[in-house]
Amino acid sequence: MATPPEPPPDYVAEEEVTRPAGPPPPERNWWVWLVLLLVLVVGGLLAWYFLSRGSDKSKVPDVIGLPEQVAAQRVHQKGLIAIPNTGPSSRPVAVVFAQRPGPGVQVDKGQTVTIFISSGPARKAVPNVTGLPLKQAQQQLTAVGFKSQVKRVASTRPKGVVTEQAPVAGVTAVKGTTVVLTVSNGRQPVIVPSVVGQTQGAAVSQLTKLGLKPQLQNVPSNKPVGLVVAQKPAAGTEVDKGSTVVLNVSRGTGGGTTTLQSTTTTATTAATTVTTTTAAARPIPKVRGLAVTAGLRRLNAAGFRPVVRYVSSSQPAGRIVAQTPGSGTARPGARIRVNVSTGPNPGAPTTVPKVVGQDQASAALTLRQTGFKVLVLFRKTTDQTKDGVVLEQQPAANSSIPRGSYVAIFVGRFSG
Repeated sequence: MATPPEPPPDYVAEEEVTRPAGPPPPERNWWVWLVLLLVLVVGGLLAWYFLSRGSDKSKVPDVIGLPEQVAAQRVHQKGLIAIPNTGPSSRPVAVVFAQRPGPGVQVDKGQTVTIFISSGPARKAVPNVTGLPLKQAQQQLTAVGFKSQVKRVASTRPKGVVTEQAPVAGVTAVKGTTVVLTVSNGRQPVIVPSVVGQTQGAAVSQLTKLGLKPQLQNVPSNKPVGLVVAQKPAAGTEVDKGSTVVLNVSRGTGGGTTTLQSTTTTATTAATTVTTTTAAARPIPKVRGLAVTAGLRRLNAAGFRPVVRYVSSSQPAGRIVAQTPGSGTARPGARIRVNVSTGPNPGAPTTVPKVVGQDQASAALTLRQTGFKVLVLFRKTTDQTKDGVVLEQQPAANSSIPRGSYVAIFVGRFSG
């Protein structure tokens, strides 16, 4: 038997060892990757959605200061809907004074933009301050946005008390309007006596005793020399003590016309020859569709006499819905009949009191206390005793109209 060869000297025998098999590799977290994939997909979809919606957005334009129609057109051009809202403002009528949302805001197309349209300055009713002390009257006017101007006169009322106001209480006026307050200076007024027909000396003596200052003017007249043929102010006028009374004194040079002249006015005595001419016909203003206050002012300013009748109508209360005649021409003083809407929800029927013959302040107070609004219009008169007195009212006394309606009073204004 052969002997096996010896291993080389550096050979070391090793026992073959079988290593046990390790555990199987762990299972992969596949759901984590699925979540990540879903996040990426959703993110991509969202990005696509918002990017694709860019064309559905619009920037609100700046329309403040633009006329209503122009502003609405610009809003529509941006794919938005303009909603008008009217309110008082210092801006001109029909001009945008505010908007919501504001300029530059990004909104979805089709959304609404409210544009606020100016209806002009806010109007308020003038408060009744007649009979109040001046300071209190001014405070009340200032509190509601009116200014005041003081005119002091002789009066039997206590010193510092407001005896009259213009505009009268109840009239609506724009904020900032000046209300003229006639205030008693506490002095007893002097009633101007009649001195026409007296001699110059007698007239001067009588006026001086009353505390008045006579001012003489020699004028041509067929009356005896030195006789007073005219005076200004007229007899019966209440004036402050110390006021000037102008006397026209005949210088006997003939002439049938006596004219009283001064630096500011010219008054003609009863002896003045008056030439009467027929007034030319004038165009009749169209007032249908106007507020009763605006329509009556327009007719009165044109020299016509409006006759008011309130009628049932779905039109807003106080709007003129008809006039007769509606056009053409007429002579000054002609009556123009106007129908005024009582509105869809008229107030309770109320009888109009008679105020013709009353002074302006008393008439306005009577009407307000009855529940009516007052519109004061002035009409020229040559009768000085009618100055400041109600000559006519519309609607007429005893008419039954809704409470809260306007009653116009036509107050005499002496024109000499």
